Amino acid sequence: MYGILNKAKSVKYLKHFLRLLCYLTFLVGILFTIILLFPMTNALFMAMSYFVSQITGFLMFLYLPTTLLLLKLTHKKRFKNWKRGSILVIGLFLTGLNALPLISVPVSIQTAETEFNVAYGENWRCDIPKSAENYFLPSQFNLYNYFLGFPHRDCNVETDVLYYDADGILLYFDVYYPKGVYSDLPGNGSVIIKIHGGGWTAGDKSLGNVLVLNKYLAAQGYVVFDIQYGLFDYGGSSFIPTPDYVKGNFTLHDMVYQIGTFTKLLETTYADTYNANLNSVFIMGGSAGGQLTGVIGLGYNDPYFSGNFSNALTIKGIIPIYPPDFAPSFLLPGDSSSNPLAFEKFTPSNLADPSDPSTLIFQGLRDDLVSIDNAERIKSSLNIEGVNCLVLTFPFAAHASDLIVGNTYSQVWLYYMERFLFLEQ
Repeated sequence: MYGILNKAKSVKYLKHFLRLLCYLTFLVGILFTIILLFPMTNALFMAMSYFVSQITGFLMFLYLPTTLLLLKLTHKKRFKNWKRGSILVIGLFLTGLNALPLISVPVSIQTAETEFNVAYGENWRCDIPKSAENYFLPSQFNLYNYFLGFPHRDCNVETDVLYYDADGILLYFDVYYPKGVYSDLPGNGSVIIKIHGGGWTAGDKSLGNVLVLNKYLAAQGYVVFDIQYGLFDYGGSSFIPTPDYVKGNFTLHDMVYQIGTFTKLLETTYADTYNANLNSVFIMGGSAGGQLTGVIGLGYNDPYFSGNFSNALTIKGIIPIYPPDFAPSFLLPGDSSSNPLAFEKFTPSNLADPSDPSTLIFQGLRDDLVSIDNAERIKSSLNIEGVNCLVLTFPFAAHASDLIVGNTYSQVWLYYMERFLFLEQ
């Protein structure tokens, strides 16, 4: 009898614990859903939005069983029907709202299709042979890739190759390059220079999903150089992993000079080492790296940057990801009134001219840090000059919303990005 009573008491405590856990899940779910749907100005909530928007599919499948479990744990005798009904409504409400990013996938696909049709014509897929398509994602989105990530073949990887030793810092790059014969692969040895983000003050090469993406592209035949550059040391800390040895009092001029030094070494040394095709070069970067991508890719032939870059590289395309279209004042001397030329030349949209490379931009419509008007200014300035600029927009996507492998946005983005690279090389 004593054992039966203890067992009954244990079951009772377990039910109380599970019920409390369900309520906590609901409370956190309400907070996450608010962060998903509404603009955030609080720094913590804004940082949370980067990740919440990428895991809504998992959250959706969490809230539904939580609702069913809580209903099971609420006895009809102790809970009036309106309370049970409230639980059901809240649970279904959270499930439905977190399903919105998945439901919006066709909208993102249609936007991308329209952009590609305008840039390359409605039959653009005919320009991609079957041999190349075999290496690409077969569809824009599927749930298998969402939950387990997209597959990729093997490649060669070398890390921490020193390319810059000056100004009191050491800068390294990681390189990802194909196995086998380059000409048998879609990339055919084309170069991709990756520039990481982090607000010009933090970040590092090959973090998170970037590493997976680098391997994926290298396995397709691209030679991917993921590089460091000098960061502005403002004296604070960041949740983004950042080596101390890259920090200093560096301006945008310094950052572009350092990356320009890499392009010269690419011509003289690394192209031969890794059999890289300098006649087909792409530049890619996110956030602060997206701004630098715009400045370097669109300013490569601008007299203001004369002598900064190697003349041996042919830039075929740039891929700015949620790029700021401005020159941050803390990284330039003076201000836009006292130093107007520098602020003009470090604003990507001001650098547009007819000889610029085609551009593909990733932009989340829920980005509270870099709003869509930045991408629209770049697109407008390039289109006026007759240069293709494709902007792929993603409803509910916040800043840095491409960082989790296979999420609602990354799959659609990768499907079109790998085709953009092939069409432009």
